[in-house]
Amino acid sequence: MTKGGPYDPFMLADDKVDSLNAVVGKLIGREHKPRTLFGQYTPIIDVSRANVHESKKEFMVELAAVEAVMASLKSIIDQIVPDDEKDTPERKAMLDRLSLAIEGKAVQHARQKSLNSAGDLALKNIFDTGFHYGTMRLIIAMYLIYREHLAELKDQEAQFWTVSSRPPNYYARTIALRLARLYSRENGKPPTFGMSREGNFPSTDFGRALEEVFRILEIKASVRNAATWAIAQLTDDDLRQPVNALAGLLGFPDRSLLPIANAMMGR
Repeated sequence: MTKGGPYDPFMLADDKVDSLNAVVGKLIGREHKPRTLFGQYTPIIDVSRANVHESKKEFMVELAAVEAVMASLKSIIDQIVPDDEKDTPERKAMLDRLSLAIEGKAVQHARQKSLNSAGDLALKNIFDTGFHYGTMRLIIAMYLIYREHLAELKDQEAQFWTVSSRPPNYYARTIALRLARLYSRENGKPPTFGMSREGNFPSTDFGRALEEVFRILEIKASVRNAATWAIAQLTDDDLRQPVNALAGLLGFPDRSLLPIANAMMGR
């Protein structure tokens, strides 16, 4: 553990990352397979310290920025994602023309661009595989990631900036809530927690996994208290698959986003 507080996710030893990924992967029923070199050195769940703001003013500046980014992304999706049930023939025709026009300009732009870095190559891949479609996938991915960060900022606001003092074992609560949300998204139902009659240890898969995560991260806190609190914080949005949750948030029928979102999710 770093001297200033809970773990920096980039400072975890490789064996701890492997152990975390094995425990969490077993809980959610899928192996963690990083798609990038960077992903090999980060755990499947975020283990960073939640509150990194020195003041409420600093916190509010970030909260406002995240909310503004999400509003802008939603506005973009409103403009360029088709809605089969609501779009008029005129709007459908406009979207077709717009897609062709943007794609044509992207092709011309790609021909003029030289490759000087890995970033240039990544951008070229988007151009080559369909700029209009590819950027829609990126926008949806960006929205999902910002939405997740906004949820954590809201948690921080309730725990840090609306009370006179910080609650005990907040890091334990943070990790428990992240694990509970991941479990819920993967399974479509909340985790459960209980204690075994045969001894003072958890009796459910979620509880045992959380206990092991606490051990790996050297968190000295009550697993029972953290798990019970985290499960109580879950909302209906936490129980939805990310694609369906996003579609519902934006007011679109699920099927209008599924071709793009499923491609983005690799499904």
